[in-house]
Amino acid sequence: MKKKSVGIIAEYNPFHNGHLYQLNESVRLTGAEVIIAAMSGNFVQRGGPAIADKWDRAEAAVRCGVDIAVEIPTVFACSSAQNFAGAGVEILENLGADYISFGSESGNIEELAEISRVMEQNSWEIDEFIRSKIKEGLSYPRARRQAIEMITGEEQAGILDSPNNILAVEYMRKIKRAVPITVKRTGPGYNDVTAEGELASASAIRYLLNENRDISPLLPGESKKILMKAAPVSEEKYFNMLCYRALSADIAQMDKAPAGGEGLSNKLKNSVRLCRSLDDLADTLKSKRYTRTRIDRFLAQVLLAIDRDVHTENYIRILALSKKGGAYLKDLKKSGACELTIITNMSKENLPEEIRYGVSRDILASDIYNLLCERDMYRFSEYVRKPFISGE
Repeated sequence: MKKKSVGIIAEYNPFHNGHLYQLNESVRLTGAEVIIAAMSGNFVQRGGPAIADKWDRAEAAVRCGVDIAVEIPTVFACSSAQNFAGAGVEILENLGADYISFGSESGNIEELAEISRVMEQNSWEIDEFIRSKIKEGLSYPRARRQAIEMITGEEQAGILDSPNNILAVEYMRKIKRAVPITVKRTGPGYNDVTAEGELASASAIRYLLNENRDISPLLPGESKKILMKAAPVSEEKYFNMLCYRALSADIAQMDKAPAGGEGLSNKLKNSVRLCRSLDDLADTLKSKRYTRTRIDRFLAQVLLAIDRDVHTENYIRILALSKKGGAYLKDLKKSGACELTIITNMSKENLPEEIRYGVSRDILASDIYNLLCERDMYRFSEYVRKPFISGE
């Protein structure tokens, strides 16, 4: 008999005490026997390289209680909230997740469900309103907020002022088979750079780490061990790579980045000679229409040469397993219930044509990440790395 399972979509950048709380609450609320995490790879949804590579972050997750950690392909992970959520949900449902759990500032599943229903029922009107407001120079998040407020009123639209609520609503819109549950966020907010006791957001932890502050109380022990030995990413090298790509690529090529827009590629090409750091470059490109997050995502997409006109199907890249997760995955493969390609060993897989472009972006993302960390290109490549299996 199939074990009851709960799926989580995450970045684990890094895995912290708040994530551990969500795992425990998800199991308590569902009675799940298996925890599946679909996570971003070496480049994250907000844009830019992760604090530690995907293999280290997946291992930390499994050592802290996850049973199966898989990668959301780079083309979807380094994309909009809608694409990130859609790919993650599709992966989890294909892995047989009975429940999908997500954190939210709301903590109220009925409230989130109502907003998602409103967005689905009025999708055409909302999209038209957003397009018109963007043409007027408004950013996408502000335009969407105004569109929802026009339909529901100020109070209900205010739910979308919180980052995790936005993602939660997108998960709700994409879920077809699993039962959605939400765990209310505790501790500091998503963008806070301070800690409260043993809780802090991933953003705060990255900030504190950069300031050489002690983050020990904020992470489970196994996660801290892995993070402390992870190869650091050079922001200076990342900036230099972005400059090279901007100078050498045609504007037409860069215009194909999914997060790009009218004139953004041209502005990037003209700005790199004037900027001296990543923050300087991003601030130069930022405007009323384009938020810092969108700019960061655009820059990552340009570097990874992600082309919105090239289609790729979704697939599942196994990163780490517990023994229980391994047995669950073996049974799933035997059942034939998973409709997505599952990749466990890149060097031995005969990949279907419909996923090769997506896989090529994953390979490039890993190669660039290794250059940013000054690591051996072969030893840490996609063709050599194997999933971590707990207990082996």
